[in-house]
Order: sequence, then C-alpha cells, then structure tokens
Amino acid sequence: MRLARLPLVCVSLIIALLGCARGPAPIATYDRNHDGRIDEWVYRLSDSKTEEAFDTNADGKVDLVRIYDNGTLVKIEQDRNYDGRIDLVREYRDGHLSRVVRDDNFDGKPETIETYRKGQLAMVEHDSVGDGAVDSVDYYENGRLVRTERRRQR
Repeated sequence: MRLARLPLVCVSLIIALLGCARGPAPIATYDRNHDGRIDEWVYRLSDSKTEEAFDTNADGKVDLVRIYDNGTLVKIEQDRNYDGRIDLVREYRDGHLSRVVRDDNFDGKPETIETYRKGQLAMVEHDSVGDGAVDSVDYYENGRLVRTERRRQR
C-alpha cells in the first residue's frame, strides 16, 4: 500500500505559515464584551513578563497592549485610530509613568515625547514639522512650565 505524500511545496508552505504565527500561544483568552469573539489574549513572554492584548473596537485586531514585569505594569501600547500601527506608548518605572511617546498625526513618526520624573511631567519634546528632529523642548518643575527652548531653523 502506498501512502499519499504531500508535495514538498505544500509542506514548505505549511511550515512557513506556522513559523509566522505570533510568538507564544496565549495562556488565557477572554470574551470581555460577550459577543462570542475573543477580544483579550494573555501571553507569557518570559518567566517574569506577561502581556495582555486587547481588541477594544471588536474589529478582530489588537489595538491595546499592556506589558507587565513581575506583575507590575511597565508599558502600554495603543493604536488609537485602529489602522494597525501603534501610535501611543506609555512607559512606567517603579509604578510611575516615566515616558509617553505620541504620533498624533498617525504618520508613523512621533511628534511628542513626554518625560516624567516620579510620575510628574518634567520635559516635553516636540517635532512640530514632522522631520524627525526635535524643534522645541518644554521644561517643567512641580508640574508647571518653567521654560521653552526652541531650535533654530536650518
């Protein structure tokens, strides 16, 4: 009796597709809005890191990710306009917000970077012309703007 054999091309394609899967399998899934579709996935990234991924608008795509290290929130990534690209990143250190990076015009490049010290706004860097270079920096003390430095135009 002869066994059917898959052509090598099919086997290669199956292996390639399996290799393109999104990292580890989720350790838990949830249907938070009870519509019958999974909208939250939990992944173990390492012994200490976990990730929660959410589909907040029920389009089947992840648009919010929270990353934890030893149960402490260290980063939030968000796709605010649901185009499949992250446009807001919040980073945390020692339980406090430490940095926010925003792409407010959704062109794939950040326009604003906020730096926090012990949870308080300390500095805001702006790229108002979208050339990838900081053109002004606002400095804060105790939550109040104390000065702004502008870069000279070239």
